[in-house]
Amino acid sequence: MEASGGCGLCQAERAPYTCPRCHVRFCSVPCYREHGSCARDFQARELQLRLRDQRGDAGARGRLREALLRLRELREPGDAEAELGLDPQADDLWEQLTSQQRHGFQELLSSGKISGLLPPWKPWWVVASQEGPPLVQLLGAQDAQDPQPQQEGAQEDLHPASSQPPVAGERNQPPAQDSNSLPALPDVIRPLSDLTGGPVSPLVRFQLPNALYAYAYALSLYNGEVDDAQIVPEVCETLLDLSAALGARRVFSCTGEALQAALQAVVDGRYPECPLGKAGTMQAVGQILRGEPTPEKRSRFSLAAFAHLARILGRGKRRVSLGDQPRIYKAKKKCEFLLSWVKENEEELPLLALEVQREYVACVADAKEVGAITQELEKMWGGKMPPCKQPLIEELD
Repeated sequence: MEASGGCGLCQAERAPYTCPRCHVRFCSVPCYREHGSCARDFQARELQLRLRDQRGDAGARGRLREALLRLRELREPGDAEAELGLDPQADDLWEQLTSQQRHGFQELLSSGKISGLLPPWKPWWVVASQEGPPLVQLLGAQDAQDPQPQQEGAQEDLHPASSQPPVAGERNQPPAQDSNSLPALPDVIRPLSDLTGGPVSPLVRFQLPNALYAYAYALSLYNGEVDDAQIVPEVCETLLDLSAALGARRVFSCTGEALQAALQAVVDGRYPECPLGKAGTMQAVGQILRGEPTPEKRSRFSLAAFAHLARILGRGKRRVSLGDQPRIYKAKKKCEFLLSWVKENEEELPLLALEVQREYVACVADAKEVGAITQELEKMWGGKMPPCKQPLIEELD
């Protein structure tokens, strides 16, 4: 039977088929499948009829019902909200904001004040110091009579790597998700003789404060979440911008010069002030270099910091463009070199910590002096800005 009229989809002259629902004519099955809702309803009805013919026994239906109930119990709590439209996407939320709210949000981002809305992050070097053993412990009568087991335990603490087997694959595993915990130490630290062919310069020690300032600043700026895969390239860029020891292989002649270079890099890079502040970040460098109070664990904080730095840069290298990879790779190798240097020069750390402490005290004193001068000027001006200057000579008509 010849069809009257052409195909309703591709306009072919011959259209022998008719849609049973809307009576539109079609030339072929592909055109009918592209017909939209009619084709989908037809396929759904055919599937229901087939399933109705293939109904299982009562036991199979019961097992299926139990599986569906278990699946429903395992669903995420947010799934139901998403189905009800209560979990809009970021673009939808942004569209719902007023222009004033958008401007306020952008100002929070540009000024860095948005970090104040996040839960407070506590630096791992502060947490680890508080969790350490007390400097003085009271011994009971039994401990005083039998000191030998206590001495053996102290000897085991001196070499934790030998007393406890390392976790399998620890080197390739990311650090713990808790950003407040002490970063994992590497299983093996290569000796300096394997990394350099000659004697090491005595000026290497001054590169530690510079690199550690960038490290403490980045941790504070990103609220401790520096291992997040989405922001690790940005973290690496921050580290290399602020630390000339890592990003530019710069040599420093003293601790003050190394710290001032990092402070100036923050200004030159137009980075916002981190929650720790200028003086607080400098104090953090001293705390990391000072380490734990026990002599055998004095270098543990510095080793953990440079091991963490190397891991961050290693992750970032895999997530940046090919042009930036060599610079990050060199910075990672520099961190591994400084890690080996710290391991073999632990006795240098207390003096470095004292020098950083002196710079911190000077920084606090300068800040107080600037604050006092600022208050006096604002008092004279009657506000935070100076009054407009009056012309010295005024022409009269």
